[in-house]
Amino acid sequence: MRRALPFLPVLLIACGDPTNTTNDGLDTVPEHGGSIAVEDLYGDWLDVQDSGRTHVHEHWEQDPNGTPVGLGYVLSGKDTVFIEHLALIRHNDTLNYAVSIGHDGGEPVLFKLVHDKDSLVFVNPTHDMPQRIVYIPEGKNAWHAIVGGTNKGRTSTDHYHFKRVIDGNVVP
Repeated sequence: MRRALPFLPVLLIACGDPTNTTNDGLDTVPEHGGSIAVEDLYGDWLDVQDSGRTHVHEHWEQDPNGTPVGLGYVLSGKDTVFIEHLALIRHNDTLNYAVSIGHDGGEPVLFKLVHDKDSLVFVNPTHDMPQRIVYIPEGKNAWHAIVGGTNKGRTSTDHYHFKRVIDGNVVP
């Protein structure tokens, strides 16, 4: 992924278990039910992978200007192996998921919100990888995040199953 926003945190675009598919899915929207708000992302989220060796974290909050901002990072043991800054920002009158990779961030990569009824679907078909980021609510205390696309002819999808964390404990 190219470098993105300096003050932003999916969560997501890191070390998942890729699953190869034959369709990048940019033209399809996952089905769920109801309507969701970006504020539903606020809080601390955790996905434990690799039999507990890898912890994928996301933290979302509202900054003083009212912008949803976050930080995503991956821990392998006690080592931080990946950091991304995230935000949901308006650009050209459209809400965008902005991602900046690394400790100090960099120029953000923007993913345009194309669906928000039953999931949050963001796309950037011109980005090298990923081209699509999806957050699907699984009740009030969980999200299924899907990050995918095609790079150099290879299609892959990473899945993250985030659970809410309150006071250091995963909410059942």
